[in-house]
Amino acid sequence: MLGAPLFESILWGHEYDLDGLDKDLRTRIESGQFKKIVFYGMGCSSVVSDIVKGFFLRENIPVQVEVVNDYDLEWFVDPATMADEATLTIIVCYSGWSVEPCLFYERMREMTGNRNLIVLSGGGKIAGLCARDGTSLIQYKLRHADREYPLYHVQQFFSIFLDLFHRLKITRSTYRTELEDAVRFLKDEFHEGTRARAGAVAERLRGSRVVLLGTADWYVTLLKQTTMFFNEIAMVPTHRNLLHEFSHTEVAAYSNPSEKQAIVVFADSEADDYTREKIRTLEGLFGDATVAQNRRIEFVKIDLDHGSFFRNFFFAHFFAVYVAYYLGKLADVEGRDLISIAAKNPWWSQRSIELHPTCVDIPSVLETENDAPVAVG
Repeated sequence: MLGAPLFESILWGHEYDLDGLDKDLRTRIESGQFKKIVFYGMGCSSVVSDIVKGFFLRENIPVQVEVVNDYDLEWFVDPATMADEATLTIIVCYSGWSVEPCLFYERMREMTGNRNLIVLSGGGKIAGLCARDGTSLIQYKLRHADREYPLYHVQQFFSIFLDLFHRLKITRSTYRTELEDAVRFLKDEFHEGTRARAGAVAERLRGSRVVLLGTADWYVTLLKQTTMFFNEIAMVPTHRNLLHEFSHTEVAAYSNPSEKQAIVVFADSEADDYTREKIRTLEGLFGDATVAQNRRIEFVKIDLDHGSFFRNFFFAHFFAVYVAYYLGKLADVEGRDLISIAAKNPWWSQRSIELHPTCVDIPSVLETENDAPVAVG
């Protein structure tokens, strides 16, 4: 599962279907009408939205991007903005069965009639709502869709967005050259030594509660999916924070912890002097194993020094995938249907996985535990 096949998926940015995109909306997108994109998503489906937000800022793409993670949108974006003719809204819901995106969809329908709305999904209930209302739908068509862990497709989802935005004339490039370079780099870089280093990091993190730290650019583009990999794949309690914010608040809890803690810092070689000094300070505080109060603290630094955004991003992404894989083997926890039950999403239940073993063209009607159909509301 790990290694070259996943690296290659970076180049599969064409695996989606535009046939459901309204022709008038497409024309208006291509004309440059929209100066702001508001993404809505939950869990894995929100990850790529954050990556896009950070990428647009890094590349100085003249479109403002906001990401909303709750259907109470007024706490994130002014409702007047959502009705603005210069705002394009994109709901991302891979399974199509998450409750919150469907609730957000209905709010948008009430507020705007879905005039400037696109749903990007693998199908599911939300695709049924789009068919009911004539709302624009762009559908994922992954050839090798993992049934249980869409997280393994984060790198492909990012490439799909890059391809999609170029086709819609939002960006000037598909970044194909940079993506091809990244794949070659990954194949060379992830040799036995790098995999062994990931395994050693996992061994150090074993039995810890983990915090992931980075500067704002990496916090936005990288740390959300890394947190998810550790929580969902390794099943190790993990959260993220901004490096500098951590040093003003959370750091106090590491005075002399009673349970094992791990601090993982993603260190960009091009960060400013103050940031690099801050990382040295944290390493001095917590990296010295001879200090008695550090006996239950692991300090890990992952260097991002590979010469370009794409190389740094994909290296860190896949290094985290490997660490999560090895950490999951060490943790050896038997999973429960916690996400499916807590999020009230029937698609990810063990029963649905058994009944529907593929994760493409996701049906808009499912059977529940009691064999009663769950259909479009």
